[in-house]
Amino acid sequence: MSSLRQQMTELMILCGFAKSTQDTYLHQISQLAKYFNRSPELISEEDIRQYMLHCHLEKHWAHSSCRQFIHAARFLFDRVLERPLSKKKLPLPKKEIKIPELLSRKEVRQIIEHCQNEKHKTALMVTYATGIRVSELTALKVDDLDGERGVIKIRAGKGKKDRFVDFTDGLKQCLRAYWYEYRPIHYLFYSYTRNRPYTTSTFQRAYLRAKLSAKIHKQGGIHALRHAYATHQLEDGMPLSQLQQMLGHKQISCTLRYTHWVRCTKVKPSKPFDLLTPKTPKKTKQ
Repeated sequence: MSSLRQQMTELMILCGFAKSTQDTYLHQISQLAKYFNRSPELISEEDIRQYMLHCHLEKHWAHSSCRQFIHAARFLFDRVLERPLSKKKLPLPKKEIKIPELLSRKEVRQIIEHCQNEKHKTALMVTYATGIRVSELTALKVDDLDGERGVIKIRAGKGKKDRFVDFTDGLKQCLRAYWYEYRPIHYLFYSYTRNRPYTTSTFQRAYLRAKLSAKIHKQGGIHALRHAYATHQLEDGMPLSQLQQMLGHKQISCTLRYTHWVRCTKVKPSKPFDLLTPKTPKKTKQ
């Protein structure tokens, strides 16, 4: 590891950056150095501006990728090299606000039913039933489940914040059957050994295989289950403030985007896990 790379890594660790953020920033800076074939220390602000124009015009980067690079570059030059970059000459592109293709309740059920691996199927159920991120799913531990209080503790979610999500009766029954089959001790969804969690890519692939098997062609990965959870809860009447807490959003504006999908609301919020089971019609009196 070069001295500059080590300095950047150590400072990111001290700042409490997630491992994924560290890897992303280091990758972005390494690509910059590779493009100019020299150390970032020898790259000027004008060089960075030209590189960004290249990424926009030649590589056709999405705005999110450009923002990601600028954040990485600013961290390196502002915090490590102490040569602050001009925000006027290197502005952050505006965030693109897109509405993903929302899964219907029927499609969620079909995807989960077409997942062949029982452990993966349970993981997809938990994702939809709680609306948690896939990184939070892989980090779940048996001790995080509090059946008596009816909550699941999400530890160090995005922004390093803990929160609680609902642990409904239907989900308890599902996980009880899962526990009898797999007997997790430490991580709820363990990989080769009980002390080793699955990677996020494992569940991502499981979701995509199940979606393909169900012949559902809407775009998006496993995060679509989180979007579906949020939208279906709003449709069923969950208050925005409560949904914000369930999703772990710092800003209410992040939660408000789901209102674009809502067509109707009910008086009482439903339990997402229960939506996976079709309701039997009531018998009419003769």
